[in-house]
Amino acid sequence: MNNKTALITGCNRGLGEGIRNILLKQGYTVIGLNRTLSNQKLKNYIEIKCDISNSENIEKAKEKFNKKIDLLIINAGIRRFEKIESMKKQDWEDSVNINLNGAFYTLNSFIENVKKSKGDIIIIGSHSEKYTFEEGGAYCSTKLALRGMAECLREELRYEDVRISYLSLGSIKNRNHNIYEEWKLMPEEVGITILNIINLPKRIFIPYLDIRPLQPLKDEKKGIEKLQYV
Repeated sequence: MNNKTALITGCNRGLGEGIRNILLKQGYTVIGLNRTLSNQKLKNYIEIKCDISNSENIEKAKEKFNKKIDLLIINAGIRRFEKIESMKKQDWEDSVNINLNGAFYTLNSFIENVKKSKGDIIIIGSHSEKYTFEEGGAYCSTKLALRGMAECLREELRYEDVRISYLSLGSIKNRNHNIYEEWKLMPEEVGITILNIINLPKRIFIPYLDIRPLQPLKDEKKGIEKLQYV
């Protein structure tokens, strides 16, 4: 029987929910740090109300749960799209506080719990770290910084038998937009990918993984013509 524990930030909906459900099916006890509670009654699932953008909230969450963690998944994030010149300062600050500071606060507080089990840390990133786009200043910047944090953490912990993996994700169908999006990655598929990563022999780890849907919507332009519009 699986007696392992996973802690996930932001798993009450979308991508985090899909990852959570896969882990629950595998017998994990899942602790969710969620800004808003889903109040779902699931076996082996414990929700803690926690806005990770505030370090004091993380400290309070740790008081409620301070046991060994076999798998820590940094997933919570927000998207605020606007031109830099017209972006509201609050949207920028919220993006930094949740996408970047929240990751730091969670890692800073719970790494010791992962070290106790010599476990794994998965940091959910985005293609936007390298494929930037207009009105993506806040999102792309925080995801690129998150990758840098993951790479530093990898070097700090690899000799303590803790593996760090940064997942650079492509398009995900994490909400229903009432249009055809079945070509996108499904949240549960990302969960299955995480299982495959952490089930590798302990001597092997995947520091960076680029994950894309196999058959995205086609671009009608071909060959060098595509480069004219990059």
